[in-house]
Amino acid sequence: MARLSLGKIGFSLIFVTSLSAAFLSSASAEEKGNASESSDENILGELIVSGTVKEHFAKVAILKSNSALYEDVVVRNVVRKDLDLSGMFRLIPDSKAPPGAYGFNDPVDIKAWQALGAEAMVKVAARSAKNGKVEVLGLAYFPSAGKEPVYKTTLVVSKSNVRKTAHQITDDLLGALTGRPGGFSSRFAFSGPWGRNQRVFTADADGHGLAPRSELKSASIGPAFGPHGALYYSRSKNYAPYRIQYRALATDELFHLSLPFKGSVYSLAFDKEKKRLAVAVAENGGSAIYVGDADGSKMERVSKTKLATHPTFAPDGKLAWVGGSPERGSQRIFVDGKAVSPGAFTAAAPTFCDTEDGTFLVYAVGVGGGRQDLVMSSPTGKGLTRLTQNQGSNSYPACSPDGRLLAFFSTRKSEKGLYVLSLKRWTTKKILGRVGESLRWEPLPREELTRETAAPGSPAQSSHTAHQSSGPACGLAPGPT
Repeated sequence: MARLSLGKIGFSLIFVTSLSAAFLSSASAEEKGNASESSDENILGELIVSGTVKEHFAKVAILKSNSALYEDVVVRNVVRKDLDLSGMFRLIPDSKAPPGAYGFNDPVDIKAWQALGAEAMVKVAARSAKNGKVEVLGLAYFPSAGKEPVYKTTLVVSKSNVRKTAHQITDDLLGALTGRPGGFSSRFAFSGPWGRNQRVFTADADGHGLAPRSELKSASIGPAFGPHGALYYSRSKNYAPYRIQYRALATDELFHLSLPFKGSVYSLAFDKEKKRLAVAVAENGGSAIYVGDADGSKMERVSKTKLATHPTFAPDGKLAWVGGSPERGSQRIFVDGKAVSPGAFTAAAPTFCDTEDGTFLVYAVGVGGGRQDLVMSSPTGKGLTRLTQNQGSNSYPACSPDGRLLAFFSTRKSEKGLYVLSLKRWTTKKILGRVGESLRWEPLPREELTRETAAPGSPAQSSHTAHQSSGPACGLAPGPT
């Protein structure tokens, strides 16, 4: 059971460099277009550079551990990496830790850490429990709030669920430290090369657990997470048209989705509530976007251009896609049927970021030489800001569920891989050494919750069980009180 008590503690995290400040200051092969060499890149806005605006990032201590238990090492390493990836804190190195006891039940020496400049202290630990399970502890302290933790959770989980539990604790800790829960209880899906074919892969939010999820002897593209956490994607075998199929979350059983189309379905997307489905379908020598119910019924065409692909929904239900025509030789981002990207640049792979500063549209633009860069704007196209420049080719952006991070594939510095950009600190970190297409990043469904059993003595033992409700698993911390 997680307990959070912020009250009037006088602790704040000041982020001067925000999306608002930044705006004030400034599928397939068909999505890989290049800009004209004469296109004026000034249209793309100014590049946001870390450190150009005065900023304060709280100094946070993550208590070290002397335990040799594997699960203890995993929990602490996962939480520390997550908080580092968030870009929201300056983490005190383990080498600076004051002397003292760091066991599971040992108290936190608040004064000693405060003397090192710590503005918050985090303790995560794990120990063996009955029946082969693991007890996991999470604590957060603010010096200004006194000796009692402002956040505390004690959970008993199976060993196989320790990593997921650690991500959930990170999300709760971010909620305690900032008032907005994190988004690390989530997963990626993308398609990428595997021999002569394309396969669909999934991975955790920190890049761990990369695994192929589609069949070996077929081509699979355009993944998306659908109702009940199922993984949907388009599959073609023996050069047959691409058809949508999906894997059930609980059983991994494979099903086929019936759609009223004869042509290939290249990509798909579900809205936030998983009630509407958008698909990109090949027809009449081009492609079109159709929208209907999540079961594939009541499909209606919404695009008007000759080519249309890569649909994606905004949190409020707006629909974006890539549209264009062979005659004009370029493609633009459309939002609810209106072109919003600069006409001088070929655009691709739109996504929406639901941030603390509002909803923003992020997409890739061709900048010549076979390269792409990422830009960000309002959903109407205003306030265009550049996110990458002169760092290889950057493509297929996807935003974290909490809106703080942007993931994308990059070829920068010959270090190809999946990168994460902090939309708070504007720093970038590589989390996976693999590139691909059609990246999606979504919260784990409630069915994936690992809070199976509250530890003995914890109050309200059923508050976070795995079967209470549907919806995303990230963002479990209560709101500030």
